Amino acid sequence: MQTTIYYFTGTGNSLKIARDLAQKLEECELIPIVKVWQTEDLESTSEKIGFIFPLYYSGLPKIVYDFINKIDLSKSNYFFTVVTSAEDINDLPLQQLEKILKTKGKTLSAGFFINMPNNFIIGFNIHSEERQKRFFENAINQVEKISEIIKDKKENLTQDLFEKNLSKSEEINQTFRDEVYEYDKSFYADDNCNSCGICEKTCPVSNIILVEGIPQWQHKCQLCLACINFCPEKSIQFDKKTLKTGRYHHPEITLQEIINQKK
Repeated sequence: MQTTIYYFTGTGNSLKIARDLAQKLEECELIPIVKVWQTEDLESTSEKIGFIFPLYYSGLPKIVYDFINKIDLSKSNYFFTVVTSAEDINDLPLQQLEKILKTKGKTLSAGFFINMPNNFIIGFNIHSEERQKRFFENAINQVEKISEIIKDKKENLTQDLFEKNLSKSEEINQTFRDEVYEYDKSFYADDNCNSCGICEKTCPVSNIILVEGIPQWQHKCQLCLACINFCPEKSIQFDKKTLKTGRYHHPEITLQEIINQKK
Protein backbone atom coordinates (compact mmCIF):
# COMPACT_ATOMS: atom_id res chain seq x y z
CA MET A 1 0.00 0.00 0.00
CA GLN A 2 1.40 3.40 -0.97
CA THR A 3 -0.35 5.42 1.76
CA THR A 4 -1.97 4.55 5.07
CA ILE A 5 -4.04 7.03 7.03
CA TYR A 6 -4.65 6.32 10.70
CA TYR A 7 -7.49 8.35 12.14
CA PHE A 8 -9.24 8.95 15.44
CA THR A 9 -12.76 10.36 15.58
CA GLY A 10 -15.58 10.65 18.09
CA THR A 11 -18.36 12.39 16.19
CA GLY A 12 -17.15 12.09 12.61
CA ASN A 13 -15.26 15.28 11.74
CA SER A 14 -11.85 13.63 11.46
CA LEU A 15 -13.32 10.55 9.78
CA LYS A 16 -14.92 12.76 7.12
CA ILE A 17 -11.61 14.48 6.40
CA ALA A 18 -9.71 11.18 6.41
CA ARG A 19 -12.21 9.55 4.07
CA ASP A 20 -12.26 12.46 1.62
CA LEU A 21 -8.47 12.65 1.58
CA ALA A 22 -8.09 8.90 1.09
CA GLN A 23 -10.35 9.06 -1.96
CA LYS A 24 -8.02 11.56 -3.58
CA LEU A 25 -4.81 9.62 -2.91
CA GLU A 26 -3.65 6.62 -4.88
CA GLU A 27 -3.61 3.25 -3.15
CA CYS A 28 -4.63 4.65 0.21
CA GLU A 29 -5.76 2.52 3.15
CA LEU A 30 -7.88 4.04 5.91
CA ILE A 31 -7.46 2.54 9.39
CA PRO A 32 -9.26 3.63 12.59
CA ILE A 33 -6.80 3.89 15.46
CA VAL A 34 -9.36 2.41 17.86
CA LYS A 35 -9.31 -0.82 15.85
CA VAL A 36 -5.56 -1.42 16.12
CA TRP A 37 -4.17 0.61 19.03
CA GLN A 38 -4.00 -2.37 21.37
CA THR A 39 -2.45 -4.69 18.78
CA GLU A 40 0.89 -6.20 19.76
CA ASP A 41 3.83 -5.73 17.38
CA LEU A 42 1.98 -2.95 15.59
CA GLU A 43 3.73 -2.10 12.32
CA SER A 44 3.07 -0.06 9.20
CA THR A 45 4.68 -0.86 5.87
CA SER A 46 3.28 1.91 3.64
CA GLU A 47 5.60 4.46 2.09
CA LYS A 48 3.48 7.39 3.31
CA ILE A 49 1.79 7.55 6.70
CA GLY A 50 -0.86 10.04 7.76
CA PHE A 51 -2.39 10.76 11.16
CA ILE A 52 -5.76 12.54 11.28
CA PHE A 53 -7.36 13.46 14.59
CA PRO A 54 -9.01 16.31 16.52
CA LEU A 55 -7.13 18.82 18.66
CA TYR A 56 -7.51 17.91 22.34
CA TYR A 57 -6.53 20.35 25.06
CA SER A 58 -3.99 22.12 22.83
CA GLY A 59 -2.37 18.90 21.59
CA LEU A 60 -2.72 15.20 20.89
CA PRO A 61 -5.57 13.03 22.20
CA LYS A 62 -4.17 10.48 24.64
CA ILE A 63 -5.07 7.53 22.43
CA VAL A 64 -3.27 9.12 19.46
CA TYR A 65 -0.23 9.96 21.58
CA ASP A 66 0.00 6.39 22.87
CA PHE A 67 -0.64 4.85 19.45
CA ILE A 68 2.08 6.80 17.63
CA ASN A 69 4.58 6.04 20.38
CA LYS A 70 3.79 2.35 20.01
CA ILE A 71 3.67 1.74 16.26
CA ASP A 72 6.74 0.59 14.30
CA LEU A 73 7.25 3.06 11.45
CA SER A 74 10.69 1.92 10.35
CA LYS A 75 9.54 1.00 6.82
CA SER A 76 7.84 4.35 6.12
CA ASN A 77 9.51 7.53 4.92
CA TYR A 78 6.95 10.32 4.55
CA PHE A 79 4.72 11.43 7.41
CA PHE A 80 1.89 13.93 7.45
CA THR A 81 -0.92 14.94 9.76
CA VAL A 82 -4.24 16.74 9.56
CA VAL A 83 -5.60 18.17 12.80
CA THR A 84 -9.28 19.11 12.99
CA SER A 85 -10.43 21.76 15.42
CA ALA A 86 -13.17 24.32 16.01
CA GLU A 87 -10.92 27.28 15.11
CA ASP A 88 -8.67 26.65 18.10
CA ILE A 89 -5.41 26.09 16.25
CA ASN A 90 -2.27 25.26 18.22
CA ASP A 91 1.07 24.09 16.77
CA LEU A 92 1.72 21.78 19.72
CA PRO A 93 0.44 18.58 18.04
CA LEU A 94 2.96 19.14 15.25
CA GLN A 95 5.75 19.51 17.80
CA GLN A 96 4.54 16.43 19.67
CA LEU A 97 4.45 14.33 16.51
CA GLU A 98 7.91 15.50 15.48
CA LYS A 99 9.30 14.62 18.90
CA ILE A 100 7.81 11.12 18.81
CA LEU A 101 8.92 10.51 15.23
CA LYS A 102 12.47 11.61 16.06
CA THR A 103 12.70 8.83 18.64
CA LYS A 104 12.04 6.49 15.73
CA GLY A 105 14.59 8.13 13.44
CA LYS A 106 11.87 9.83 11.39
CA THR A 107 10.54 13.35 10.89
CA LEU A 108 7.19 15.00 10.23
CA SER A 109 7.10 16.23 6.63
CA ALA A 110 3.77 18.04 6.42
CA GLY A 111 1.10 19.29 8.80
CA PHE A 112 -2.29 20.86 8.27
CA PHE A 113 -5.21 22.24 10.28
CA ILE A 114 -8.83 22.12 9.14
CA ASN A 115 -11.57 23.93 11.03
CA MET A 116 -14.70 21.88 11.60
CA PRO A 117 -17.90 22.39 13.64
CA ASN A 118 -17.60 22.22 17.41
CA ASN A 119 -18.49 18.99 19.15
CA PHE A 120 -16.90 19.80 22.51
CA ILE A 121 -20.18 20.76 24.09
CA ILE A 122 -18.76 20.58 27.61
CA GLY A 123 -17.32 24.04 27.16
CA PHE A 124 -19.09 25.53 24.14
CA ASN A 125 -22.37 25.22 22.30
CA ILE A 126 -22.55 23.83 18.78
CA HIS A 127 -22.24 26.07 15.73
CA SER A 128 -25.30 27.10 13.75
CA GLU A 129 -26.18 25.06 10.68
CA GLU A 130 -25.15 27.98 8.48
CA ARG A 131 -21.74 28.14 10.15
CA GLN A 132 -21.37 24.37 9.88
CA LYS A 133 -22.05 24.58 6.16
CA ARG A 134 -19.25 27.12 5.72
CA PHE A 135 -16.85 24.84 7.58
CA PHE A 136 -17.76 21.94 5.30
CA GLU A 137 -17.33 24.00 2.14
CA ASN A 138 -13.92 25.28 3.21
CA ALA A 139 -12.83 21.77 4.17
CA ILE A 140 -13.51 20.49 0.64
CA ASN A 141 -11.09 23.04 -0.80
CA GLN A 142 -8.47 22.36 1.86
CA VAL A 143 -8.56 18.61 1.32
CA GLU A 144 -7.98 19.13 -2.40
CA LYS A 145 -4.88 21.24 -1.74
CA ILE A 146 -3.59 18.87 0.93
CA SER A 147 -3.93 15.88 -1.39
CA GLU A 148 -1.70 17.51 -4.01
CA ILE A 149 1.01 18.20 -1.44
CA ILE A 150 0.93 14.60 -0.21
CA LYS A 151 0.94 13.12 -3.71
CA ASP A 152 4.16 15.00 -4.47
CA LYS A 153 5.65 14.24 -1.02
CA LYS A 154 6.22 17.93 -0.39
CA GLU A 155 7.32 19.37 2.94
CA ASN A 156 5.59 22.41 4.42
CA LEU A 157 7.05 22.62 7.92
CA THR A 158 10.06 24.61 9.11
CA GLN A 159 12.49 24.10 11.96
CA ASP A 160 11.26 27.36 13.49
CA LEU A 161 7.87 25.76 14.11
CA PHE A 162 9.42 22.89 16.04
CA GLU A 163 11.49 25.31 18.13
CA LYS A 164 8.57 27.53 19.21
CA ASN A 165 8.09 27.72 22.98
CA LEU A 166 4.78 26.01 23.61
CA SER A 167 5.53 24.87 27.16
CA LYS A 168 2.24 26.20 28.55
CA SER A 169 0.26 24.29 25.92
CA GLU A 170 2.36 21.19 26.58
CA GLU A 171 1.56 21.42 30.29
CA ILE A 172 -2.16 21.69 29.54
CA ASN A 173 -2.05 18.68 27.24
CA GLN A 174 0.10 16.63 29.61
CA THR A 175 -2.34 17.25 32.46
CA PHE A 176 -5.21 16.25 30.19
CA ARG A 177 -3.52 12.99 29.16
CA ASP A 178 -2.66 12.18 32.77
CA GLU A 179 -6.21 12.73 34.01
CA VAL A 180 -8.51 11.93 31.09
CA TYR A 181 -9.45 8.44 32.28
CA GLU A 182 -11.14 10.01 35.30
CA TYR A 183 -13.12 12.65 33.40
CA ASP A 184 -15.99 10.25 32.87
CA LYS A 185 -16.92 10.54 36.55
CA SER A 186 -18.88 13.61 35.48
CA PHE A 187 -21.00 11.75 32.89
CA TYR A 188 -24.44 10.46 33.76
CA ALA A 189 -27.72 9.54 32.07
CA ASP A 190 -30.77 11.52 33.13
CA ASP A 191 -34.38 10.32 33.35
CA ASN A 192 -34.79 10.51 29.55
CA CYS A 193 -32.58 7.44 29.10
CA ASN A 194 -34.47 4.58 27.44
CA SER A 195 -31.66 2.00 27.71
CA CYS A 196 -31.15 1.88 23.92
CA GLY A 197 -27.44 1.10 24.34
CA ILE A 198 -26.22 3.44 21.60
CA CYS A 199 -23.73 5.04 24.00
CA GLU A 200 -22.24 1.62 24.73
CA LYS A 201 -21.95 0.82 21.02
CA THR A 202 -20.47 4.14 19.93
CA CYS A 203 -17.77 4.43 22.59
CA PRO A 204 -14.55 3.82 20.62
CA VAL A 205 -12.70 2.32 23.58
CA SER A 206 -15.58 0.27 25.05
CA ASN A 207 -15.67 2.44 28.15
CA ILE A 208 -19.45 2.17 28.68
CA ILE A 209 -21.49 -0.80 29.85
CA LEU A 210 -25.18 -0.98 30.68
CA VAL A 211 -25.99 -2.08 34.21
CA GLU A 212 -29.70 -2.81 34.59
CA GLY A 213 -30.23 -0.64 31.53
CA ILE A 214 -28.30 2.35 32.84
CA PRO A 215 -24.96 3.37 31.24
CA GLN A 216 -21.95 3.15 33.52
CA TRP A 217 -18.53 4.58 32.61
CA GLN A 218 -15.45 2.44 33.31
CA HIS A 219 -12.73 5.11 33.72
CA LYS A 220 -10.76 4.64 30.51
CA CYS A 221 -12.48 7.55 28.77
CA GLN A 222 -10.82 9.43 25.89
CA LEU A 223 -13.32 12.34 26.12
CA CYS A 224 -14.32 11.99 22.45
CA LEU A 225 -17.95 12.76 23.43
CA ALA A 226 -19.41 10.21 21.01
CA CYS A 227 -21.71 8.94 23.77
CA ILE A 228 -23.20 12.34 24.54
CA ASN A 229 -23.47 13.59 20.96
CA PHE A 230 -25.04 10.43 19.50
CA CYS A 231 -27.54 9.84 22.32
CA PRO A 232 -30.92 10.04 20.55
CA GLU A 233 -32.72 11.15 23.73
CA LYS A 234 -30.11 13.77 24.71
CA SER A 235 -30.07 11.91 27.98
CA ILE A 236 -26.34 11.84 28.65
CA GLN A 237 -24.98 14.87 30.48
CA PHE A 238 -21.64 16.10 31.77
CA ASP A 239 -22.29 17.71 35.17
CA LYS A 240 -24.53 20.71 34.49
CA LYS A 241 -22.43 21.95 31.56
CA THR A 242 -24.44 20.25 28.81
CA LEU A 243 -27.99 20.75 30.02
CA LYS A 244 -28.60 23.61 27.60
CA THR A 245 -26.18 22.83 24.79
CA GLY A 246 -27.05 21.25 21.46
CA ARG A 247 -25.63 17.97 20.15
CA TYR A 248 -23.46 17.51 17.06
CA HIS A 249 -22.10 14.77 14.85
CA HIS A 250 -21.02 15.11 11.25
CA PRO A 251 -24.12 14.81 9.04
CA GLU A 252 -22.36 12.63 6.46
CA ILE A 253 -21.00 10.14 8.97
CA THR A 254 -23.51 7.55 10.09
CA LEU A 255 -23.96 6.06 13.52
CA GLN A 256 -23.05 2.67 12.08
CA GLU A 257 -19.74 3.99 10.74
CA ILE A 258 -18.82 5.16 14.22
CA ILE A 259 -19.80 1.80 15.70
CA ASN A 260 -17.89 -0.13 13.01
CA GLN A 261 -14.59 1.52 13.89
CA LYS A 262 -13.91 -1.12 16.51
CA LYS A 263 -14.69 -4.08 14.26
